[in-house]
Amino acid sequence: MDGTPDAARERTAQARTDSHGDEPAPPPLSRRTVRRLSWTLAWSIPLIALIVGIALTVTGSIEQLEPMGEGSYEVTLLAVWPAGVAFLASGVLGLTAAAIANALVTTVPAR
Repeated sequence: MDGTPDAARERTAQARTDSHGDEPAPPPLSRRTVRRLSWTLAWSIPLIALIVGIALTVTGSIEQLEPMGEGSYEVTLLAVWPAGVAFLASGVLGLTAAAIANALVTTVPAR
């Protein structure tokens, strides 16, 4: 055995390469796949926020029933329309940003 400090590093590096030598490496994601995934997320997340915003704004408020005993309930109304307006705004802004980014990326620059 070699007693130098570099020998320990070499053995550690060799052990690391030997333990993973049998497994094939997963293929790296191509640029096209990453681009498609990012565009899908850039369009779908604001669209989902817009749909949720419409649903919450239309609902207005939800009621929560708490039993008081003998068949009577206390009704508490919870307003959800402010959250709906916030989702609407973020969805519209996100879709606008994605559309502008799409228009800028797909245009050919003038030479």
